[in-house]
Amino acid sequence: MRKIVYHSLYPYRASKEAKMKNKVLLGIGGNVGDCIKRFSHLFRMIERDKRFCILSTSPIYINPPFGYLEQNDFYNATIQIATNQSMIEVFRMIFYWERRFNRPRKRAFLNAPRTLDIDFLWFNQAKIKRPYLTIPHKEWDRRESVLIPLSLQTIL
Repeated sequence: MRKIVYHSLYPYRASKEAKMKNKVLLGIGGNVGDCIKRFSHLFRMIERDKRFCILSTSPIYINPPFGYLEQNDFYNATIQIATNQSMIEVFRMIFYWERRFNRPRKRAFLNAPRTLDIDFLWFNQAKIKRPYLTIPHKEWDRRESVLIPLSLQTIL
């Protein structure tokens, strides 16, 4: 089943964002527990953090799992934020946010069910390839779970 279930576009906050030089695009997903509630909580947590400003969010998109198929459908969305944090600092925050929502450090197996998965899709116009991080994300342009929410999001 594929469908758009919830639209949570945040209002543009020019005054806060104007002071922030970096734009970041994240892909979020999960299929364990109440994902809509979890995404809303994540958005509120990011917005309350003075280091970040949410510029826009996509609708939440439900799509079937890939890889390991014996699991629940995934809820996916994209979120654009502004920050003065460096790429590495944002990367560290992503791990922190995932841990806050009970995502284990290591998956049980490839494509395993998860409470929250945050993919670091873009950071400004940067292009880097490291063993631990590739920007832009190496598979963003082949994933329906990114392309559909992103196509419905207004990027500022």
